[in-house]
Amino acid sequence: MDAGYARPACPVNRRYRFNWVKPEKTKFMEPSIRSFIAIDLSEPARRQIEAFIQELRKSDAQVGWVRTEGIHLTLKFLGNVSPELIEEIKPALALIASQTAPIRIEPSGCGAFPTIKSPRVIWVGLLGQIGALAELAQRVETAMVPLGFKPEGRPFKPHLTLGRVRGRLRLQALQQILLARRDFTAEPFDAAEVVLYKSDLRPDGARYTPLFKAPFFGGPAPADG
Repeated sequence: MDAGYARPACPVNRRYRFNWVKPEKTKFMEPSIRSFIAIDLSEPARRQIEAFIQELRKSDAQVGWVRTEGIHLTLKFLGNVSPELIEEIKPALALIASQTAPIRIEPSGCGAFPTIKSPRVIWVGLLGQIGALAELAQRVETAMVPLGFKPEGRPFKPHLTLGRVRGRLRLQALQQILLARRDFTAEPFDAAEVVLYKSDLRPDGARYTPLFKAPFFGGPAPADG
């Protein structure tokens, strides 16, 4: 071996040429959005329901009460949705709203699911144009199917969720208040828009952010209720 030259550790085959390929950039995946479609309350009705919740709280029962600003009438829970699909939901809701008239709603009565005797969910009931409200919920269900959402299997039961029972302590006091206030009512209002909400689950309770609002522009709603 000639002095000053070292033999390569591995022989190089000069017949092959190495082509370096630049790796593709990984596409950033935006996080999905937990979302639902709902109708908001009027401020007077919201304040009256807030006062009612304060009355129920006096029972000191183990209930996770909904924040007053978060009380709404859910038409369709969507679950985790991609940002791209959110953009497809918006025009679908706008079309429905353009064919919908304001709907008269009256918060009335209170109770619990499945029963007051074995409560899991505390609610306030609704009266008014319930037929028009149920029709709106069905049109929302129908419009979401082509976008990949499964239709709800349970019948539509319009109500406002106030809280969810977390334990049995002091439950009897809560049951007594619910029975005594079965005739609870709040000021009627005209629902005038449908709202697409984002839901953020936090340790101190869910936070709801409106992503899209579609005002009702249709003719008069059928009178019922």
